[in-house]
Amino acid sequence: MDIDLPNVSVPTVRSDAAIWFSAYGFGWGYCAFEIPPSIMRANLGAADSTPKQLMLAFELGKHAIARAIESKNLSATGERIALLSRDF
Repeated sequence: MDIDLPNVSVPTVRSDAAIWFSAYGFGWGYCAFEIPPSIMRANLGAADSTPKQLMLAFELGKHAIARAIESKNLSATGERIALLSRDF
């Protein structure tokens, strides 16, 4: 495991098929994130928006997700941060 990458929690698939999860990184603490289903399909390889495909794509893309989190300007306000195509 790479200690420089943030630790990513187990995701939740919302009713709108968005993925919600949190991540922890040394120096910035916990932040909440969201990945829309269209981004999961286009950037992380989910075949469709079913929970099974979204969870599989999340697990297979966890390293890419962790790198995308590192590139974000993390909010100190506690707001959920959306990961978009340009983050991958």
